[in-house]
Amino acid sequence: MATKLNSTLDDKMRGYMSAYRVSCARKVIKAVYDRGLDRRAAVIAVATIIVETSVQNISEEVDHDSLGLFQQRASWGSRSQRLNPTWATNAFLDKMLRVYPNNSWKSAPIGEVCQAVQVSAYPDRYQVQAGDAQIIVNTIWPYVSGPKGVASVYGVLPDGRLTYTAIDAASGKRTHGAVVSTATLGFTPKAMATLNFNTILVTKADSGGMLYRVDVRTNNESLIFEPPVYLGKGYTHELLAYDGKSHLFGIANGTLLRYTITVAKPKLSNITGGTTIGTGFTLKTLTATGPDWILGTTTGGQLLSYRISGAGSWKRYQLRDTTWQNFDHLLSPGGGVYYGHHRENSLHRYFDSDPYDGQGGDLTGQGTVDTSGWSQSLLSAQPATVT
Repeated sequence: MATKLNSTLDDKMRGYMSAYRVSCARKVIKAVYDRGLDRRAAVIAVATIIVETSVQNISEEVDHDSLGLFQQRASWGSRSQRLNPTWATNAFLDKMLRVYPNNSWKSAPIGEVCQAVQVSAYPDRYQVQAGDAQIIVNTIWPYVSGPKGVASVYGVLPDGRLTYTAIDAASGKRTHGAVVSTATLGFTPKAMATLNFNTILVTKADSGGMLYRVDVRTNNESLIFEPPVYLGKGYTHELLAYDGKSHLFGIANGTLLRYTITVAKPKLSNITGGTTIGTGFTLKTLTATGPDWILGTTTGGQLLSYRISGAGSWKRYQLRDTTWQNFDHLLSPGGGVYYGHHRENSLHRYFDSDPYDGQGGDLTGQGTVDTSGWSQSLLSAQPATVT
């Protein structure tokens, strides 16, 4: 995110944004969002911290007794309060709302509002940064406003029947399903990946690694699918995941391979590549969180994220050291939303406000979808479509 901002900002912060500065800005923007105020309030706050501290939480009193992102003096609050980005932002917003009652801050010039709150000796500096503040807020806002959309989840029951469930990402409530098919696959599946709303790939649990495409006709009031279409053999993967753009990932005996899929309903000729990314991928579960990003757990309970660049080129991030060992399926529809299926048939939900930062500090538990009833032997979520 810092790299993206450094190429799009126009003024003081161009080329100077870092992961740390992004995290500081995110704290401020999150406080605005949690307060129920709109993006303009966040732009006002961010323009202020650009001018005051270049988006840094300064803990040394270099300007009289000023501290923190907003350089608030001792009259604002205690040292610990002013160094707490959330508290400091709310203190700033409190004064803004007092000075501009009845939402008048929404129409006043941004630089004027900043100055009215800060009472700076240099009042003209704030408005200049309004444009960059807007860019920063527009970039970070989607990551603080919580999970969105509907997750479409397909599953396979132990008897081979398919299931479909829709889950509201924000509330965690099921909005549709579970709808269960009457027909069965006709074989025991080993791994599955959802390509789109009505196309699933499954492998057969045998030594030949037979790959099938399942075309879903309807999943509304009933779940009806065409007889599985045999595509080919050699797909001996224990785990499969599709990233929503063009890449299918599979793990077999610890080796991660990447395939390219070129159409919505592929034949064998439309699944190319089979590139070996690397070995040592001893994962218990696997899902994709976005284009060329995968997520998985280990039997020891680690939660791991990987950015895949190509053959022999990938980067590993450890989001959690333990506690994820009880999940036997992991699925993600994208957007930082993760679901973990507990071996006792409950489904738990999580939200990662930035799924591509390689850090677990912004990953939070969001409760359970259901405490029981998820008896599927395989689960897979439709990934977000990326063009």
